Amino acid sequence: MTFVVAFLYLFQFVYTDRFTNMRMLQFIIVDLSVVAFIFAFHGFELNTLKSKHIIFISTVIGSFLGVLLGMFLVILIFGAQRDIYRHEFIATFVAAIVGIPFFSWMYYRIIMKVIPPTRCVVIGEPKKYKALTDEVQIASHGKVVIDSWITTIEQAEEVSSSIGTKSILIADLALYRKLTELLHGLEKQGVQKYFITDVAEYWLYRIPLQLAEEYRDHYEILLNQAPISQEKRVMDIVLGLMMMLIALPFIAVFGVLIVLNSGFPIIFKQPRIGLYEQYFMFYKLRSLKVDKKAENSENPNGTITQRITLVGKILRKTRVDEFPQFVNILNGTMSVVGPRPEMQVYHDKWIEEIPFYGYRNMVRPGLTGWAQINYGHTTTKEEYIRKTEFDLYYVIHKSILFDIQIIMQTFETFLGMKGGR
Repeated sequence: MTFVVAFLYLFQFVYTDRFTNMRMLQFIIVDLSVVAFIFAFHGFELNTLKSKHIIFISTVIGSFLGVLLGMFLVILIFGAQRDIYRHEFIATFVAAIVGIPFFSWMYYRIIMKVIPPTRCVVIGEPKKYKALTDEVQIASHGKVVIDSWITTIEQAEEVSSSIGTKSILIADLALYRKLTELLHGLEKQGVQKYFITDVAEYWLYRIPLQLAEEYRDHYEILLNQAPISQEKRVMDIVLGLMMMLIALPFIAVFGVLIVLNSGFPIIFKQPRIGLYEQYFMFYKLRSLKVDKKAENSENPNGTITQRITLVGKILRKTRVDEFPQFVNILNGTMSVVGPRPEMQVYHDKWIEEIPFYGYRNMVRPGLTGWAQINYGHTTTKEEYIRKTEFDLYYVIHKSILFDIQIIMQTFETFLGMKGGR
């Protein structure tokens, strides 16, 4: 990302006929806005970089929105002292969509050729951990390679004599404790040691419940250390006020469309489970046909496909149906970013059946969240398990910067490119 900013800055230096300190600062604001939006649209992720077409799409959309944001910020901050002309904004956009995809693709090719994979010897049973390690290998684009498995003390002694440059990946804690002395000796020889919890989180961006249960003590400590951030609350209020002003016209227009399409009510209200499992009233623009029997059934989400209205399809695809929740954000029952607030019927069901499910409520529920942008709506137990894994990752790794990343990636969902299933 630093290289991209430098590339844009160098282009602007060559393109413009004068370069004062004031113009330099304003160009940097535009460049950072472009990079931030390309990042939000996954433009710098390995999954994106391997495809020239996807790089180009992410760069075009990210650069367009980034230049618009940069223009807005320059005008907002400098006002009459704005010293960048319209043709320079356009030139920056053109340079970005031409240069960044090329350099990004070259960067990916260099990574794939120059950086060698980490070959790992796994301590644990293949039948228990192979599915997870296979997923990690795919997510790492071959940069993590499973070489062999250690399932007994005898195997460990055999492997230790010929381990060479390979690393140790610890999966089975019980077997690891039996091999502590042997592994300590290998570490003295320079052999790298990794825990599968760290590797899985790094490459999968979630906490597999299989590992959460096996490493229960480790994760319970982390999940219980989830203090409520006052800085986050300030950000919620500021963003809530700003977004409420932007959302009001959308709410008014779609409110009329809802009435024309399926009558009243416009707003859907429902009790949900929030912070520390407290109830609160949750608001959405109505996207489903009114059906009290379905709403009060054991699986309300199971009838969504049959009940969704024509306007509701648009609302759910763009997530505009969530806009009334800015009221929840302002009154403190929700946050901009956090796990989705759940209906009581699902909360009561899954807290009994899904381990660690209750830890989602250690933070305020959110309008958007890590699970929402990565997984979308859920109906089956398997889907709820996967979504819980993303929620647990957020609870442990939450920060203001992480929230900003999630908010920016939510633009991708808003434009209908991802999520909102």
